[in-house]
Amino acid sequence: MKSYKLSELVLDFDLYPRGSVDSHHAGEIASAIEAGATMPPIVIDKKSKRITDGFHRWKAYRQLFGVDHQVECVEKEYKNEGEMLLDAMRFNASHGRALTSHDKAHCLIIAKKFKLSDHVVAEALNLTSGRIGTMRSTKIGRIGRKPVALKRTIRHMAERALTKPQVTANEKLSGMNQLFYVNQIKILIENDLIDMDNNELLAGLNELKLMLDRFCIKVA
Repeated sequence: MKSYKLSELVLDFDLYPRGSVDSHHAGEIASAIEAGATMPPIVIDKKSKRITDGFHRWKAYRQLFGVDHQVECVEKEYKNEGEMLLDAMRFNASHGRALTSHDKAHCLIIAKKFKLSDHVVAEALNLTSGRIGTMRSTKIGRIGRKPVALKRTIRHMAERALTKPQVTANEKLSGMNQLFYVNQIKILIENDLIDMDNNELLAGLNELKLMLDRFCIKVA
């Protein structure tokens, strides 16, 4: 093991198994560190100093102590970037915050760039080869020829071409199915739970009503 400054370590998102870094999760880790919890060392590629496992820990340490903070790292040697990506998948699939379906679809997309077979990817993600095939047909859309990992909310768009605004919207979605959001609003209204003192919320509901009116006319 060797100690490095945070500023010396590289976060390469081309080799990151998750769709994004969860700021909330990084904050939870930071709170745990402040409370005295000991975190496992960050795993890095010895040559390039790219992080294989520990993006959220890196973010938490930076939040608490700044980029000059020293952290313990396990150095590993990889033959190539494909091997590094597979190791990152294994680490993220086996501990810490669980990989979402969206994250796993993201893994399939980046794995293809490194010409990794479905078999080795399935093994790294603890999935069956059959599950990998299902994910390809239900969790991935495209913008032009570029594949895009879809959130559960718009999985009906799998294998379809998306517009750039749709890709941006996909990134903002939380991942629940569409009926969930509809039911949440209905529950709040039916049980008189809308915050009537929240002017921003009320304005948003009025805007939603106008959008629904236009949508109903469109589909009628």
